[in-house]
Amino acid sequence: MSADNQSVVLEFLAWATIFVGGDGSESREFTEEIEPGDTLRDVLKRHSGKHQELNKALWDRGSDALSEHIEIAVNDALLGIKHSLDSEIKGGDRIILMGQYMGG
Repeated sequence: MSADNQSVVLEFLAWATIFVGGDGSESREFTEEIEPGDTLRDVLKRHSGKHQELNKALWDRGSDALSEHIEIAVNDALLGIKHSLDSEIKGGDRIILMGQYMGG
């Protein structure tokens, strides 16, 4: 799917797809309509509202704070480097959600 000027693409990678109906082994893409002035938080809240498991996994105990288990990139830049949850999202942006890999 490709985004137009009033939408963004949300791509879920690897095991993050289990929160949006996938089996954890592939990627899944969704197009989400946006309004002028929408922030990354707005888009993520709206999309996670459509997927109960994603809502539980993405937000820390139902708050507006992200949990620690999912990494987010906007246009290939990890959240916290060029973008924050309050960054304005533009039509055509690509938001990637991927599970954090933990190990020792």
